[in-house]
This record gives sequence, structure tokens and C-alpha cells, in this order.
Amino acid sequence: MNARLIPEPLYSEVFAVMTELAEAALRNDDPGQAGAFAKLQAIYDREIAAGNTDPMLTEAMADVTDDPSKSALLYRLAMAQSVAYPGEPLHTKRVGLARRLIDLGELDEARAELNAALVEAKALGDDDVLEMIRTVEGGKRPNKSLERTREE
Repeated sequence: MNARLIPEPLYSEVFAVMTELAEAALRNDDPGQAGAFAKLQAIYDREIAAGNTDPMLTEAMADVTDDPSKSALLYRLAMAQSVAYPGEPLHTKRVGLARRLIDLGELDEARAELNAALVEAKALGDDDVLEMIRTVEGGKRPNKSLERTREE
């Protein structure tokens, strides 16, 4: 199965903001993180208002939303949105959801999501996600640079 093509203007815009957010996190720059998060929220709000839903954008929002319940809701929404996009991978969304479910104490559901993500990642040959799954299963937090330290 081939990965879908994400509309270039949206992809580039989201990628630039996520890069800005990650760089601010690595510098421990709280105002920079808050500013980048606000930019991502504005992109998300704009796209939703225009009637455009994209699981990549929703997943990006989930990745940087601190509140575990809100983040889990966004991951679930991204998975539901993916139905409209054949070829959209779910395994990264499942790993993110599993992290949040662990935060919420929903260990059985987290385990089920990780197992599903493992099957999908192996089928796609996605070794990076296989490592993320091992990290989550081991209780470590992957991609700390993409997790905001606090919501503004």
C-alpha cells in the first residue's frame, strides 16, 4: 500500500511549525514553544473552519497537546479521519494514542493499540516506529523534543 500524498502547502506549513516547536523545546524556550503551538492551533482552526480535515494535521496537534485526555481524543479523531484517505498509516497514531492511554491508566487499551501498531509497522517495514513501540513499552517517552512542556 502506498502512502497518500499530503497537500504540499499544508504539509510544508505544518512541518515548519513542528520544526519550530521542536527546536524551541530543545532550547527549553517556553515562549518559543507556546508561540509555535499557537501557530499550529491557528492552522488547525483555519482548516477545520474551511471544512478541511487532515489526519496528519490532527495527529500533529495530538502530538503536542499536553492534556492526555485531549491528546487521546485528537489521536482517535485522526484515526477516524484516516478512513477517508486510503493508504494513510495508522501505526504512528496508535503509538501516540497508546502513550496517552498509559498516562491515563488505560493499560489494556494501550497494549491493544501498541499490538496493532506493531503489526502495521512490521507490514510497512517502518523500523523507526518499531523502535518507538519498544520505547513506549519500556516506559520511556520518545520524541521528547516534540512534547510541549506546558500548555499556555
